[in-house]
Amino acid sequence: MSTLAPPRSTSLLQLDAGDFRYEPFPIGVTRPVFEPEVYDRLLDHWPAQELFAFMPKLGKKYSLSEVNEPERYREFIQGCPIWKEFHREIKSAAFVRSVLGLLTRHHIDLGIPEDVEVNRTEPAERRWFGGRGRPAASQPQGIRALKTRFEFSMLPADGGHIKPHTDSPGKIITLVASMVRPDEWDPRWGGGTTVLRAKDARDSFNYLNRQIDFDATEVLHTYEFEPNQCVLFIKTFNSLHAVSPLTGAGSPAMRKTLTINIEVA
Repeated sequence: MSTLAPPRSTSLLQLDAGDFRYEPFPIGVTRPVFEPEVYDRLLDHWPAQELFAFMPKLGKKYSLSEVNEPERYREFIQGCPIWKEFHREIKSAAFVRSVLGLLTRHHIDLGIPEDVEVNRTEPAERRWFGGRGRPAASQPQGIRALKTRFEFSMLPADGGHIKPHTDSPGKIITLVASMVRPDEWDPRWGGGTTVLRAKDARDSFNYLNRQIDFDATEVLHTYEFEPNQCVLFIKTFNSLHAVSPLTGAGSPAMRKTLTINIEVA
């Protein structure tokens, strides 16, 4: 088992505690994930909706990321100090160590060495944000390098949803941080992250992230959508999850989240 350094005290993200479930796949929640003043600053500078891409293939959601609207994403991050600082943290090896350390403390050891290379294969990102790459270190069999990224995501309270899926094979760990103030969201609208199981056993092995219909699944657990929390889970062959259609008909509110991924480089 790897020996992992504790998270930095100067981190924006606070991942020192968590409550985990282990069936049918490892998933947990930690809260609060930001200090109150940091959380307020991030929300004060949330990107405008016109910067986002609408993503109907995933459900009814809007996305702004390195993949979806990358130039707008880059320009927004560069122009906003608090989000530039957050981006720098997510791209750091220290962030990866903090997440792996949290998992190890909850008996989830992915066998990833603490000195694994992080974001060494992103020349465009290094040009944009002034980072420096290093040559790949010699690693044992298994994961040799990781990359990290985060997405601004919004689901309309009026019918927004994310279809049942297991995440793409390249992902290892996903963190979903809730980004709304208490008075911005009515819990009656839903918005929780649901842990699902396929009703048909033939759909239970789904490593390649095939979407299935809501009515082909049963809900095992729901992590309610609450401000300033982070749901964290491991990609597996059966890490089936979704956000069920929201019921805030007529409301202009958005379920806002940061989706942070740690992936195979």
